[in-house]
Amino acid sequence: MTVSMLQRFCVLAAACVAIGASFLQATGALGLTPAEFANAGGSTVRAAAYAFAIWGLIYACLLIYGIYQLVRWPSVVSMLAIGAWLVAAGADWRWATVALIALAALVLIVPLLSSSEPLRLRDALLVQTPLALLAGWLTIATALNAATVLTSEGLVAEDLATWWAIGALAIAAAFAIFVLLRSKALAYPLPLIWGLIAVFVAERDHRPEAAWFAAGCALLLAMLLVWRAARVLSPKRQ
Repeated sequence: MTVSMLQRFCVLAAACVAIGASFLQATGALGLTPAEFANAGGSTVRAAAYAFAIWGLIYACLLIYGIYQLVRWPSVVSMLAIGAWLVAAGADWRWATVALIALAALVLIVPLLSSSEPLRLRDALLVQTPLALLAGWLTIATALNAATVLTSEGLVAEDLATWWAIGALAIAAAFAIFVLLRSKALAYPLPLIWGLIAVFVAERDHRPEAAWFAAGCALLLAMLLVWRAARVLSPKRQ
């Protein structure tokens, strides 16, 4: 019982750290704001600013999850990594941000892939869904973050930037398809679809090829999600 309560406290504390760090970075208290960090290398590929409003939903879900949650040590690692990412972005520690956001995504995705047991509706809504939404957003954020850092470091030639953008989006989409086909977490691809549409909005005039590629990936993920949902939710497969 003592260990269980300790684990529950750690999860809730980690959620508070992630949310608190986001408020501090938004005010510039940690150094660069999110917009300043992204703008430093946003010439290759970026998402429309409104896309990041999804963090409000994700943070609200994480608070609900943190209060209700079952024991989930991976979520502690992920939320602490998010808090560390915000500190690293504020300090402009570029490569650290790539490692931290990838870590935050992977530690959530592995349990999503390994979970095969059916969940109660309450657990699916209050445990799996918040973590799946976070994992989905972190998947596309990792790709965009990596492209931003590579551009900031001068490693992306302008004449090849469109191909770099398409490559980053393709990796995110391919990884998302893999997770979607192997996991029952139907909420996972929703933030990716949201983010890909935001990339289309942001890049349709700047890099139309990358923008339409993002739109195509969003459509493909949406179609696969409908197909996957039909299979997972089919009464014959319960």
